[in-house]
Amino acid sequence: MRAVFGIDVSKASSEVAVFVNQNKIHAYTIPNDGVGFSRLLDDLNSVQKPEIIFEATGVYSRRLQAFLEDHNFAYT
Repeated sequence: MRAVFGIDVSKASSEVAVFVNQNKIHAYTIPNDGVGFSRLLDDLNSVQKPEIIFEATGVYSRRLQAFLEDHNFAYT
């Protein structure tokens, strides 16, 4: 099973789209804070080897990068 998380990062929130075997399973918005990252972590931990893709948006994406690195998730 291939699970891909596409994340569109903006200043206050991020749009998360989850695809499994190229089919969009669900999408949601999270705040760029501990509450939002906790929701994302639950989803990331529900699959093996999630692929995480997002565009580096400078200062806006740094919190997401730090969160993923702190939890040992690779990203592109």
